[in-house]
Amino acid sequence: MATQLFPMLDPNYIDNPEPYWQQLREEAPLYWSEEFNFWVVTRYEDVDNFAKRPEDFSSSSGPGGGLRMDDASAEDVVGFLPMIQSDPPEHTRLRSIFARSFTSRRITQLESEISGIADQLISDLQNKSSEGRELDLYKDFASPLPVAVIAKLLGIPLEYYERLKFWNEALGVGVGGSYTEKQRFNATTEMNDTLSEIIEEKRLNPAGDLISSLVKLADEDGEQLKPNELLGFCKLLWIAGNETTTNLITNAAVVLQEQPEILEKLKNNKALIPQFVEEALRYVGPVNGLFRRVTRDIEYKGKKLRENDNVWIMFASANRDERHFGSPESFIIERSPNDHLSLGKGVHFCMGAALARLEAQIAFEHLVDVLPGFELKPEEGLRIPVPVLRGWIKLPMIRKA
Repeated sequence: MATQLFPMLDPNYIDNPEPYWQQLREEAPLYWSEEFNFWVVTRYEDVDNFAKRPEDFSSSSGPGGGLRMDDASAEDVVGFLPMIQSDPPEHTRLRSIFARSFTSRRITQLESEISGIADQLISDLQNKSSEGRELDLYKDFASPLPVAVIAKLLGIPLEYYERLKFWNEALGVGVGGSYTEKQRFNATTEMNDTLSEIIEEKRLNPAGDLISSLVKLADEDGEQLKPNELLGFCKLLWIAGNETTTNLITNAAVVLQEQPEILEKLKNNKALIPQFVEEALRYVGPVNGLFRRVTRDIEYKGKKLRENDNVWIMFASANRDERHFGSPESFIIERSPNDHLSLGKGVHFCMGAALARLEAQIAFEHLVDVLPGFELKPEEGLRIPVPVLRGWIKLPMIRKA
């Protein structure tokens, strides 16, 4: 049992937050942190409730709104991200516009492309292993897969690939801390300039990609979609779409090593992989929680929340709440229903959920054949050192003897 209720920056908390969440759920499910100056919400019922009330709990301060540590926050560096920093009716307007281009049909059409990218990454990994070179699941597979997929979706030419990887690392919440503030601002300036150039190129020479489709919408209905909103959506898809999928893949791979009977089960029956991905989202989801800002004085279950208070709604804790899930500490592939909150709830339900699920499913269709021959070395790895996200930024692996 944890002894300190919310030591958010303690390495022990980063490494194993579940005991702290459990204690909070039992003793202080709506907890005011004097140290960090925000509320922490940990029970499923409350997280679900707060997430569905944008009129009372606004997203305007950004996903990390309550975290202001030494370095600039991700949104300070990256700039305004319209879909996750707006509320209805503005959010409703933007989402309805983007949904016209970011369709399930467009995502489904990527399936063979994603599979081909995964094939190549696995082949490269196997070749590196044969040459006796160091392997890292994060660097060799989990990170480059979504980078290549999002580039393909947006229509970003592959000659930008090395710069894409740099943007992904420098601007990501998890890895970005290893870069200087100047490097991060240079990365966002370069990303803004490059994406703006690509948007203009797509305007002149449209193709079948997402940026071309969005440019067409913007030109047809310019009053509805402003240039900074189009750029902001591309940046959001780039940053959020990469880091979260990478986290999910690394987290779930570690589960398979810790529970090899699950790996064996999946190898023998790949039809279970979609259910495995859903349970991985619940059990080791890529995002621990997001922030909301209180829009007015509210009394909730005996607690007085003041206007402009920051509230951290902890999806990951809600997903382990024994009041809602049976045996929440067990990884159960066949869990049904599995109404986890890892992809959000209400108006801010993740717009890229279908793409993230597809990428993860294809990733593990490949990995379940490969991982039995390798051993992950999480004890030599490095977790994301910030409490908003959960994942690995270094995950060495070696071939079994």
